Amino acid sequence: MEAEPESGPGPEFNSKEEAFAFYQAHAKSVGFSAIIKASRRSRISGNFIDAKFACTRYGAPPSHKPKRAPSRAKTDCKASMHVKRTPHGTWIISSFIKHHNHQISPIHSSPNPNNNVNNKASPSRKLKVKKIPQYLTFAQGDLQFLLNAFMSMQNENPNFFFAVDLNEEQRLRSVFWVDAKARLDYRHFSDVVLLDTTHVKNECRLPFVPFVGVNHHLQFLLLGLAFVSDGSESTYAWLMRNWLRAMGGLAPKVMLTDRDEVLKRAVAQVVPESCHCFCLWHVLGKVPEKLGRRIHGHGGEFMSGLSECVLRSRTKEQFEKRWGEMVERFDMGDESWLCEIYEDRKQWVPAFMNGRVLAGMSTVQRSEAMNCLFDKYVQRKTTMKEFLEQYRVVSRGKCEEEAKADFETLRRQPALKSPSPFGKQMVELYTNAVFKKFQGEVLGAVACHPRKESEDGAMKMFKVQDFEDNQDFVVTWNESTSEASCSCYSFEFNGYLCRHVMIVLQISGVHSIPPRYILKRWTKDAKKRDLSVADVVVSDSRAERYNNLCQRAFELGDEGSLSYETYIASVKALEEALRKCENLDGSIQRVREPNLPCFGSQETPFP
Repeated sequence: MEAEPESGPGPEFNSKEEAFAFYQAHAKSVGFSAIIKASRRSRISGNFIDAKFACTRYGAPPSHKPKRAPSRAKTDCKASMHVKRTPHGTWIISSFIKHHNHQISPIHSSPNPNNNVNNKASPSRKLKVKKIPQYLTFAQGDLQFLLNAFMSMQNENPNFFFAVDLNEEQRLRSVFWVDAKARLDYRHFSDVVLLDTTHVKNECRLPFVPFVGVNHHLQFLLLGLAFVSDGSESTYAWLMRNWLRAMGGLAPKVMLTDRDEVLKRAVAQVVPESCHCFCLWHVLGKVPEKLGRRIHGHGGEFMSGLSECVLRSRTKEQFEKRWGEMVERFDMGDESWLCEIYEDRKQWVPAFMNGRVLAGMSTVQRSEAMNCLFDKYVQRKTTMKEFLEQYRVVSRGKCEEEAKADFETLRRQPALKSPSPFGKQMVELYTNAVFKKFQGEVLGAVACHPRKESEDGAMKMFKVQDFEDNQDFVVTWNESTSEASCSCYSFEFNGYLCRHVMIVLQISGVHSIPPRYILKRWTKDAKKRDLSVADVVVSDSRAERYNNLCQRAFELGDEGSLSYETYIASVKALEEALRKCENLDGSIQRVREPNLPCFGSQETPFP
């Protein structure tokens, strides 16, 4: 007998992913495994508009003897849930088939003392739809500890910022905070920011979301942190809006995230002016999971073809041609996931980067290093108190690491290992950490053999044979505009020129790195601002003037603490400024205004 679909009032979801999480929770409670059977996009907007989730045994049984275990074999089970996107952007259940044509058992669900392994799920049993709690759960005392910690940090520095989000029942749904040091760092390193949602997807007890940047010493910057109750579009939009408010409304040039439809919509909603890029290695790392069965018979041929297409295509046209050939060769035209990442190609394929610089934030090594950093103090059983205590320890440690790197960069330069004019030029400009990376490229140039392929006026094209990597790369050089490009995309990924471009510059008679390829963010002057008194905008509000002075004083403290000499100079400058203000106070009539707030004007009080 054919199962009849059930429909009617039910929960609404903020996203397709949230709806699937609901169906998975139902599957666990009943005793079966769930999969995403199908999904469909709008031909006009390109957004998902409906999806079907089903039991893993959905579908016709094979005609031959199955290789998989009997418990996973197809039985033509019809149990499924169909969801559709409403005009308002939420998702509703359009049909629900609860009956299975095979045995199901609670052993598939999470351990529960109320579950009896011998109980059989009855087909006539009523489905009880229970909405997943949309709020953070804390151990006893955690919430008060959180409040006390934030008030303490705000008392230490008025530029500490935090915000909270409550649901209709006044339960804490999300909390975000960023310290004064991070707000200052962002003013200097706002070009690339990574929003890391790894710990939300891994279902940690504390779903932790950091905003991550990198400074001029190649060190990680924690540019804001949050605990969130879910991974919905509304939650991420709330988080990004408050982070943007804390950063003075300055959107990053590049916002880097994992490839995720929910994040894609949230970023477009809050920071449409930012270039939203997906981590290249996150996309490629999903291939075995998404296409494992389809590419199993091809050995490593498919991955080689994909890498050639993605990593070695010098132009958009070349990528399009290679992608089409790859899809046709491996008969992948009907593979939905492959179609999806192709549609998103402008957000992760190097050939479409158009001058965007990721400052090393999209490399495999950096991704692994970030995970190691956070895993030190984010584990499944970590409590709120343990996390915040460790966060403060880590924050202090990172400040000390940066101060040490600043001091070492000012004290001595790295030794030059070659007579290259490029090395002599950049050792004066780059910080020690960046120069050591750059010098590796300078030394690697000797293993490169360039050969001119074509010339059209000022534009020249070279094929560079790299004997160390055992690969060929294509370099273009325009003498009139001093523009260069390389198919290795080193500048786009790392922010400094590669060995292939440098060997071409050398044989072209160019003996210094063009200014356009020297990013201030990697130099010793990365945190120095070119600001004259004429550029200072004076506000009529005393509160705004107060906040601005606090920011500048923090900058002075950051620089003045580097050494004994800078400390003495800073103290003397402050004393002199204070004396001048006191003298002016005696000659200028004070403007009567309301008392200053206890904290910075942008801070959101904890309810």
